[in-house]
Amino acid sequence: MKLTDYMTAKNIRIGIKSEEKTGIIEDLLEVAVSISPDLDVDRALKGLLHRESIGSTGIGKGVAIPHAGIKNCTRILPVIGISKDGLNYNSLDGDPVRIFFLILYPEQQIKMQLKFLARVSRLLRNENLRNSLLKCSSPEDAINVLNQYESEHFT
Repeated sequence: MKLTDYMTAKNIRIGIKSEEKTGIIEDLLEVAVSISPDLDVDRALKGLLHRESIGSTGIGKGVAIPHAGIKNCTRILPVIGISKDGLNYNSLDGDPVRIFFLILYPEQQIKMQLKFLARVSRLLRNENLRNSLLKCSSPEDAINVLNQYESEHFT
């Protein structure tokens, strides 16, 4: 499973500007809706915020992976947001988050979601990849970085 099989440059936003968790998630959902207009934004927002209420998805090292299963979602829908300066997200290590990887998935496909989430987590543990993503000035740059990294490490 390659992440880039599920995304294009359209799934990426460079320059997240909101400064609080709900606003950040709403910014990322705008991207998701631009890709999948049938997405129930209210249901997605509610699911993502519910997951955050259980515990922060800010996993540390400047990364957050907000995720939720959604009833009307028909496929895994990833969105990457990059903030050059870093934003407060109540991360587990207390550091600002600069890379957000939102994942929406069909509510009934838990196994696929876990596999996808594990792949995202594994990729974003790599400091070189994180640094390369942070240097990207466009969504096209970011998808190229991901494609290159996956082709080198996950053939």
